[in-house]
Amino acid sequence: MRQIYTLFAIMMLTFVSSLSAQPRNEWRLFANLEFDEYFNEDIGTYDLKPKFTQELLALEGQEVVLLGYIISSAKTDGFENIILSKFPFTSCYFCGNAGMETVAEIEFDAKKSNFRIDSAYGFKGKLAFNKDDPTRLVVILKDAEEWDF
Repeated sequence: MRQIYTLFAIMMLTFVSSLSAQPRNEWRLFANLEFDEYFNEDIGTYDLKPKFTQELLALEGQEVVLLGYIISSAKTDGFENIILSKFPFTSCYFCGNAGMETVAEIEFDAKKSNFRIDSAYGFKGKLAFNKDDPTRLVVILKDAEEWDF
Protein backbone atom coordinates (compact mmCIF):
# COMPACT_ATOMS: atom_id res chain seq x y z
CA MET A 1 0.00 0.00 0.00
CA ARG A 2 2.87 2.33 0.78
CA GLN A 3 4.21 1.85 -2.75
CA ILE A 4 0.90 3.01 -4.20
CA TYR A 5 1.02 6.22 -2.13
CA THR A 6 4.62 6.84 -3.17
CA LEU A 7 3.80 6.28 -6.83
CA PHE A 8 0.76 8.58 -6.55
CA ALA A 9 2.89 11.30 -4.91
CA ILE A 10 5.51 11.09 -7.68
CA MET A 11 2.82 11.31 -10.36
CA MET A 12 1.25 14.37 -8.70
CA LEU A 13 4.61 16.14 -8.39
CA THR A 14 5.34 15.48 -12.05
CA PHE A 15 1.92 16.81 -13.07
CA VAL A 16 2.20 19.98 -10.92
CA SER A 17 5.73 20.74 -12.14
CA SER A 18 4.64 20.38 -15.77
CA LEU A 19 1.85 22.89 -15.18
CA SER A 20 4.21 25.48 -13.75
CA ALA A 21 6.61 25.07 -16.69
CA GLN A 22 4.01 26.23 -19.22
CA PRO A 23 3.88 29.92 -20.16
CA ARG A 24 1.10 31.85 -18.48
CA ASN A 25 -1.26 34.52 -19.73
CA GLU A 26 0.71 37.62 -18.77
CA TRP A 27 -1.83 40.48 -18.94
CA ARG A 28 -1.38 40.82 -15.17
CA LEU A 29 2.10 42.27 -15.77
CA PHE A 30 0.57 45.46 -17.15
CA ALA A 31 -2.09 45.99 -14.46
CA ASN A 32 -0.10 48.69 -12.65
CA LEU A 33 1.05 50.54 -15.76
CA GLU A 34 0.55 54.27 -15.31
CA PHE A 35 0.35 57.10 -17.82
CA ASP A 36 1.16 60.82 -17.90
CA GLU A 37 -1.00 63.11 -19.96
CA TYR A 38 0.82 65.46 -22.35
CA PHE A 39 -0.07 67.75 -25.24
CA ASN A 40 0.89 66.18 -28.57
CA GLU A 41 1.71 69.13 -30.83
CA ASP A 42 1.82 66.94 -33.97
CA ILE A 43 -1.87 66.14 -33.77
CA GLY A 44 -3.01 69.04 -31.56
CA THR A 45 -4.59 66.99 -28.78
CA TYR A 46 -3.75 65.57 -25.40
CA ASP A 47 -2.31 62.08 -25.36
CA LEU A 48 -1.03 59.58 -22.80
CA LYS A 49 2.62 58.57 -22.36
CA PRO A 50 3.37 55.36 -20.42
CA LYS A 51 5.47 55.37 -17.25
CA PHE A 52 7.34 52.08 -16.95
CA THR A 53 8.57 50.68 -13.66
CA GLN A 54 12.01 49.11 -13.45
CA GLU A 55 10.29 45.74 -12.92
CA LEU A 56 8.45 46.07 -16.24
CA LEU A 57 11.54 47.27 -18.11
CA ALA A 58 13.46 44.26 -16.80
CA LEU A 59 10.95 42.00 -18.63
CA GLU A 60 11.58 43.60 -22.01
CA GLY A 61 12.88 41.04 -24.50
CA GLN A 62 11.60 38.07 -22.50
CA GLU A 63 9.17 35.60 -24.03
CA VAL A 64 5.58 35.93 -22.80
CA VAL A 65 2.16 34.57 -23.72
CA LEU A 66 -0.94 36.70 -24.16
CA LEU A 67 -4.40 35.21 -24.59
CA GLY A 68 -7.14 37.47 -25.85
CA TYR A 69 -9.45 38.60 -28.60
CA ILE A 70 -8.44 39.95 -31.99
CA ILE A 71 -9.86 43.44 -32.36
CA SER A 72 -8.16 44.50 -35.58
CA SER A 73 -5.95 42.98 -38.22
CA ALA A 74 -4.15 44.52 -41.23
CA LYS A 75 -1.75 42.83 -43.65
CA THR A 76 1.28 44.83 -44.80
CA ASP A 77 4.22 43.45 -46.80
CA GLY A 78 3.54 39.86 -45.73
CA PHE A 79 3.23 40.75 -42.07
CA GLU A 80 0.12 41.21 -40.06
CA ASN A 81 -0.30 43.83 -37.37
CA ILE A 82 -2.80 42.41 -34.96
CA ILE A 83 -4.39 44.23 -32.07
CA LEU A 84 -5.08 41.74 -29.32
CA SER A 85 -7.34 42.74 -26.44
CA LYS A 86 -7.63 41.16 -23.03
CA PHE A 87 -11.39 41.64 -23.43
CA PRO A 88 -13.90 41.03 -26.28
CA PHE A 89 -14.65 43.90 -28.67
CA THR A 90 -17.52 45.41 -26.67
CA SER A 91 -15.31 45.75 -23.58
CA CYS A 92 -11.98 46.55 -25.21
CA TYR A 93 -9.94 49.71 -24.70
CA PHE A 94 -11.19 51.33 -27.90
CA CYS A 95 -14.89 50.62 -27.37
CA GLY A 96 -15.44 50.06 -23.66
CA ASN A 97 -14.08 51.12 -20.30
CA ALA A 98 -10.74 49.29 -20.31
CA GLY A 99 -7.32 50.98 -20.28
CA MET A 100 -4.40 51.04 -22.71
CA GLU A 101 -2.75 48.27 -20.69
CA THR A 102 -5.39 45.80 -21.91
CA VAL A 103 -4.40 45.87 -25.60
CA ALA A 104 -1.23 44.72 -27.32
CA GLU A 105 0.21 45.01 -30.79
CA ILE A 106 1.23 41.62 -32.16
CA GLU A 107 3.89 41.42 -34.88
CA PHE A 108 3.02 38.24 -36.75
CA ASP A 109 3.81 36.58 -40.08
CA ALA A 110 0.52 36.86 -41.99
CA LYS A 111 1.28 33.82 -44.15
CA LYS A 112 0.87 31.50 -41.17
CA SER A 113 -2.80 31.94 -40.38
CA ASN A 114 -6.12 33.62 -41.09
CA PHE A 115 -7.76 35.29 -38.13
CA ARG A 116 -11.34 36.12 -37.29
CA ILE A 117 -12.07 39.41 -35.59
CA ASP A 118 -13.31 39.13 -31.98
CA SER A 119 -12.24 35.49 -31.77
CA ALA A 120 -10.01 34.21 -28.96
CA TYR A 121 -6.35 33.46 -29.77
CA GLY A 122 -3.07 33.06 -27.96
CA PHE A 123 0.30 34.47 -28.99
CA LYS A 124 3.79 33.89 -27.70
CA GLY A 125 6.53 36.40 -28.46
CA LYS A 126 9.23 38.72 -27.15
CA LEU A 127 7.89 41.51 -24.99
CA ALA A 128 8.66 45.06 -26.11
CA PHE A 129 7.43 48.41 -24.87
CA ASN A 130 6.65 51.44 -26.97
CA LYS A 131 8.04 54.33 -24.97
CA ASP A 132 7.40 57.32 -27.24
CA ASP A 133 5.61 56.59 -30.56
CA PRO A 134 1.96 57.74 -30.22
CA THR A 135 1.00 55.87 -33.42
CA ARG A 136 1.67 52.45 -31.85
CA LEU A 137 0.34 50.60 -28.82
CA VAL A 138 2.28 50.52 -25.55
CA VAL A 139 2.65 46.72 -25.31
CA ILE A 140 4.13 44.90 -28.32
CA LEU A 141 4.88 41.22 -28.90
CA LYS A 142 7.69 40.88 -31.43
CA ASP A 143 8.46 37.75 -33.45
CA ALA A 144 5.10 36.40 -32.29
CA GLU A 145 3.72 33.00 -33.12
CA GLU A 146 0.29 31.58 -32.49
CA TRP A 147 0.06 29.68 -29.20
CA ASP A 148 -2.55 27.00 -28.51
CA PHE A 149 -4.27 27.24 -25.16
